[in-house]
Amino acid sequence: MRLKEHLIDSLMNLTNDGIVVVDINGTVLEVNKKFEELHGWTREEVIGKVLPMTPDNYKEDALRLYQSLLNGEQIKDFEAIKLRKDGSTFYANVTVSPVKNNEGFVIGFVGVERDISEKKRVEEELLEREKQFRKLIKLNPEPIVLHKDGFVQFANDACCKLFGGASSDEFKGRSIYDFFSSSEKDKVVARLQQVMQSDSYSEFIERRMLKLDGTFFDAEISSIHVYKNMGIPVVQTVIRDLTERKKSEEAIIRSEKLSLIGQLAAGIAHDIRNPLTSLKGFVHLLKAKNADYVDIMMEELEHINYVVNEFMTLAKPHLSYYMESKTQELVQSVIGFLKPHAHLYNVQIQMDMDQDFPAIYCIPDQIKQVLINVLKNAIESMPSGGLIQVSFKNRVTQGLVICVEDQGIGISEERLSQLGEPFFTTKANGTGLGLMVCKRIIEGHGGKLSIQSKINHGTTVEIELPFKK
Repeated sequence: MRLKEHLIDSLMNLTNDGIVVVDINGTVLEVNKKFEELHGWTREEVIGKVLPMTPDNYKEDALRLYQSLLNGEQIKDFEAIKLRKDGSTFYANVTVSPVKNNEGFVIGFVGVERDISEKKRVEEELLEREKQFRKLIKLNPEPIVLHKDGFVQFANDACCKLFGGASSDEFKGRSIYDFFSSSEKDKVVARLQQVMQSDSYSEFIERRMLKLDGTFFDAEISSIHVYKNMGIPVVQTVIRDLTERKKSEEAIIRSEKLSLIGQLAAGIAHDIRNPLTSLKGFVHLLKAKNADYVDIMMEELEHINYVVNEFMTLAKPHLSYYMESKTQELVQSVIGFLKPHAHLYNVQIQMDMDQDFPAIYCIPDQIKQVLINVLKNAIESMPSGGLIQVSFKNRVTQGLVICVEDQGIGISEERLSQLGEPFFTTKANGTGLGLMVCKRIIEGHGGKLSIQSKINHGTTVEIELPFKK
């Protein structure tokens, strides 16, 4: 019997868990040394007493637990807050088992406690870090998505906005490959495999990505393998929208092209003008001798001269002066000039003359150049004939708008967006320079030239010019 007591005593004190044995009334029958360390009471202080080991706000839970134990149930691995002698508390993982007599009645309980305060502290610290991490990601101005095994875990506010979603819930659980074209899936998979083997951000690479509404956009993405949620590995990907950057790059390229054209235009115009002057002189001599076809030759030379002037305008605008001008008179003079050309195409030009409009401050020759180009394009868009309607709108805040509306073949939406670019034209023998020069002239006057068109329904050109101030 003495050996049995020594054996029980050794087993109780060899463990790193605190052990307490109580009767059904809660009176302490035995404790081990670890229990003394955990609670601060000595064995002599607790034997025969009911200890206040549970804080007051947890006593209802303890009572329910006691009822279950009286029914013979074993309560395993539950977490509880325990009191020490000095009134402080600690987190414990607890297992309580009933002790029964030979008749099967519960006569006491054995409680085993393990201090998990450090574990709880680490968990709370990780949870706080997780909270801060999520807050940092959520409010980050760059679009960021967290994904694991190819499925979205979280998308921040900027990412939701970029892809057209209202909240992260719209993305959670979706495959990341849903946001790429199917042809790029293999590239994305290979990229992620590289990311999983590295601890640093991958270089930004360009990809075509898909929004929730089904539209594609250009983006650059970079990923890194990170740990969150108690060490669970995820991939964090930063996504940057390249739409505006692409527009800026295209504008720079277009600007460089314009600069190059300007340089070429100056050289070409200079080289052409010298022999052109000589040719015109000889033609005048031939005209004095009543030579045949002189008028036709002169007409063609004037056309060459017009093209040269257009190049010169590109290179460097002519020295001209702004003056007060009546827009309707400018339009009327241009219509009169183009009527013979319109008759060749069986086209009628009708101008709305019902209302007088305030004068504009402009360079008349340049505005005439724009009107000639616009009306000529309208005439030539109707090979089978038709009507061109020229009207005016008085916009109080913007100024005067000249509308030129034709019944021509129209322009597709794709081509419409490219009009005004150097060397882009819808004509078989066009250069694309005329409309580009027109836009530059109108913008130089503080106005705007816009075009709306529909295939087989015609084109409307609006020339907006500010009134004289």
